[in-house]
Amino acid sequence: MEKKATAFTQESEHAGALAAAAQAHVLRVWNDRHDARLAFHNYAQAAEVAERVAFLAQEERAPADAAEVALLAAWFFNIGYLENPAAPAEASAIRAEFFLVGQRCAPELIRRVRACIGAAYDTNPPTTTEAKLLRDAIALTDWGPNSTERLALLRLEWEWLHQKTLSDAEWRQWADNERRRIRFYTAYAKRHFEPALALMLARNGQDGEAERPRKRERKTERFERLARRPLRSSIQTYFRANYANHIRLSAIADNKAHIMISVNSILLSVAISLLTYQTLTNRNPLYVLPIIMFLVTSLTSLTFAVLSSRPRVTSIPPTPGQVPSPVFFGSFVHLTLDQYEEATDAMLRDGRLLFGNMTRDLYHLGQVLDKKYRLLTYSYTVFLMGFVATVGAFLGAYFLE
Repeated sequence: MEKKATAFTQESEHAGALAAAAQAHVLRVWNDRHDARLAFHNYAQAAEVAERVAFLAQEERAPADAAEVALLAAWFFNIGYLENPAAPAEASAIRAEFFLVGQRCAPELIRRVRACIGAAYDTNPPTTTEAKLLRDAIALTDWGPNSTERLALLRLEWEWLHQKTLSDAEWRQWADNERRRIRFYTAYAKRHFEPALALMLARNGQDGEAERPRKRERKTERFERLARRPLRSSIQTYFRANYANHIRLSAIADNKAHIMISVNSILLSVAISLLTYQTLTNRNPLYVLPIIMFLVTSLTSLTFAVLSSRPRVTSIPPTPGQVPSPVFFGSFVHLTLDQYEEATDAMLRDGRLLFGNMTRDLYHLGQVLDKKYRLLTYSYTVFLMGFVATVGAFLGAYFLE
């Protein structure tokens, strides 16, 4: 009897020392191979899963060998994300095997730990005690009481790894589908945590039903949420910065257009003078070709520059039943003073209308800027190509003289 107790004590001490060594090894790997993108699958998750494995094993009175296997697998189950985030199961199992071999563990223990890690990623129900402990511990860690904060980290990690952003509706749909797939396998977890998960699903379902009737309204009431809250400084900064950027870009475009207008006007005068200079053209008629080429290209470049800087007003007639926008003069120029004051009063009283008018005004300013810079690009490109072609033609005529 005393020999059995001594053997059990030694076995427990060995298991505790092995788990502590595994914890130290995993911590060292996470420190050495730190990846800032892994906001969800990290050492903190492994540590919490290991704590829940120990807790469930105690509540379930699980055999010591099964608890040891589950605890070792808990420390290593997500370390594979450092190697291959797309397929972490095998990488985690290999890491665990290398560690256990270094600790001179029995082959049977290594096999069971590898199988337990594989079961953590398997969609089929677990069949061993250690796999049930690990699966329930992971489910409690990821989808338990703190699941809202945990899911925010998971979403951030997913966007960083895949360089893709999901909308709130898409992410909510994915999270609800994952919650419905969660199953608990230990008696303690099914008794204490499964009802809470079902209640969470019911609440999310009610929220989803409440949101569905509003989906049709969201298209026409995009700025309703902004209108229901005080005008925050971030919203003010957004519109102020965008308006300032549009005005600055418009001024830059006008300056560039004025440069091209001035340069081409002077060069056109010079080219016309050269063309009418009889001595030069009579001495070598070939000089007429580069002068004409420069006249044509310079005139084309000048035309594009003038079109770019030409004032234009985008008139936006209001649709029937819609309040005219008092933000842009092209929309209210046809109104009387009383109508303009009425439209301004209605806009300032309705935050949704205010944000909508300002956003539409920014959009149309962007459309004008797009036309300006497109015409400027044509002007500078024609000027450059014409200038190069003229110099080439002039050199050719000079050497052929």
